Amino acid sequence: MQADIDRAITGMGIEVSIDIPAAPQEVWDYVADLASNVEWMADAQSIDFTSARTEGVGTTFECVTKIGPLKTTDKLEVTEWDPPNTLGITHRGAVTGTGRFALEPIEDGTRFTWSEDLTLPWYFGSRAGQQPASLVLERVWRKNLRNLRARMLERQQGPTGHEPGPLLGMGRDSEMRAYGPHIIRMSLRGRDLSHEAAAMRHVRAHGFPAPEVIEQPDNHSVVMARLTGPTMLDELAAKPWLLTRHVKGLARLHRLLGDVPAPGNWAKVSGGSSVVHLDLQPDNVKLTPDGPVVIDWSNAAAGDAAFDAASTYVRLRTAAPDNHAAARAVINAFRTRFARAFLKEFGADAILSHLRAAADLRLLDRNLHPNEREAVFALARGELD
Repeated sequence: MQADIDRAITGMGIEVSIDIPAAPQEVWDYVADLASNVEWMADAQSIDFTSARTEGVGTTFECVTKIGPLKTTDKLEVTEWDPPNTLGITHRGAVTGTGRFALEPIEDGTRFTWSEDLTLPWYFGSRAGQQPASLVLERVWRKNLRNLRARMLERQQGPTGHEPGPLLGMGRDSEMRAYGPHIIRMSLRGRDLSHEAAAMRHVRAHGFPAPEVIEQPDNHSVVMARLTGPTMLDELAAKPWLLTRHVKGLARLHRLLGDVPAPGNWAKVSGGSSVVHLDLQPDNVKLTPDGPVVIDWSNAAAGDAAFDAASTYVRLRTAAPDNHAAARAVINAFRTRFARAFLKEFGADAILSHLRAAADLRLLDRNLHPNEREAVFALARGELD
């Protein structure tokens, strides 16, 4: 009876999706090659078929899966095969349950949805272990879907001379690729990047560390100097004992940016007339050999430095980074400590005076996860632990 209870309370459902600029048949041809799934699933280390067939209903295989320190061999069987629409599997190993890929045609390509209904092994714990495990798995699979989109784009286009080359990174609506000795950021949805390029040029002209803009081939792309070094978030993941140093460094960058006047034609998000970044947090600070460089200027506006710091505080308290698994684990454990240290270092009175307005601005982001949205509401009400 106890085993049945444990199985029930550790069961969970997860669903993630992404839009891919490729036809459903093209996406299907890639993901239905099950052996190639290790190319885009960061947690899948190897796939070995245990059946004579390698496609279609009845195909069985074993997948060695590793997330952080946890490693398991997942035994799977294909139970649904409807090209180019759905591919379903059943888990029969330490992890049990079902999974499904659904491919839906949309105007710009394919909406790829990955859903899982899983029962975890005992070492994830009972109900207390379900929520962190669910969050970690969801983050890993979101990263996997971004990898899948990147692979599809790589299959469509190869580098020639100074044409966009190998993929270096992906965001919600843009990608970063090699571009000769530089890098190029390109919008995947036709968004105008002219403001971002202008913001980087402007703050650099005032002595603030931002990427050097080399050229802007068109409104939807910008070429920048390549930066080397980890992000502040990456270094926190590898060396969490440097938390205090990075808190001080982040607060210093906020103050330095507060000395840069914003152009008069920029949108204002608060009182004040300095440049505000609105996403100046550890994942957007590159630690180069020449010092820290702040990246991702897509939201740059005019406002007050304390409002910008409050925006960072809201993100630190309510949103786990969407990058590396190790970094996520560190931030999940230390983000409250980091946020409170940042609050003290920058100035609690200054940040808290702008907290409600910064939270309101954060809630305008339509891409907020429901859990993050609720956390922002709780923070604004003073109810977040």
